Amino acid sequence: MKTTIAVLTFVLALTLCAGAQQQISFTNLPLAAQPAPVPSGYYGLNWNNIFYVDPLKWSGAGPGFLLSSVPNRDVAFVGSASCTCCPPVHQSCSGSISGSSTGSNSTTQVSFQALSAIVAAGFHPNDITVLAYSHGNFVGMATYSLNAQLQTLLFPPSWGEITQLTFQTDAGGDLVFYSLAVNFSGGSVPPQ
Repeated sequence: MKTTIAVLTFVLALTLCAGAQQQISFTNLPLAAQPAPVPSGYYGLNWNNIFYVDPLKWSGAGPGFLLSSVPNRDVAFVGSASCTCCPPVHQSCSGSISGSSTGSNSTTQVSFQALSAIVAAGFHPNDITVLAYSHGNFVGMATYSLNAQLQTLLFPPSWGEITQLTFQTDAGGDLVFYSLAVNFSGGSVPPQ
């Protein structure tokens, strides 16, 4: 009996210390009829070259933008017209998510563990590469093939705690985010 209680107490302590999982969606952002940058600090993260839009109100949305069963819902994306350089030649595109620095004069970044993302290609099948960094040091990468259907990307658990995720699309490709699951370090969830 004492062994069972000790094991249960240990498992509970691990669960409480593991961090707070957060499912990040873009429904809390104001509806946008035209692409707008995801604001810095959204869910306590910095968003670089990642945009959001209400695909039902945007004439530029491809089929992979229109997969939500929830009307009037913003999605985020990397690519599309934001990365088209010189038609008919298309360039690859990248966007990143990083932990916000804490404190006004601090350079310490908030760590997080990337768990998964629900995504689609916006217009046509393409490949994306996801790179993970911890305090500027390369941790790992994974490549995924997307199509204009919802799919769940599972990020490698071996990446552990990181401070930045970079998403690179192939030439002319794009990536639409419906949600992103992360664990924030220390059990606290940054405000939205």
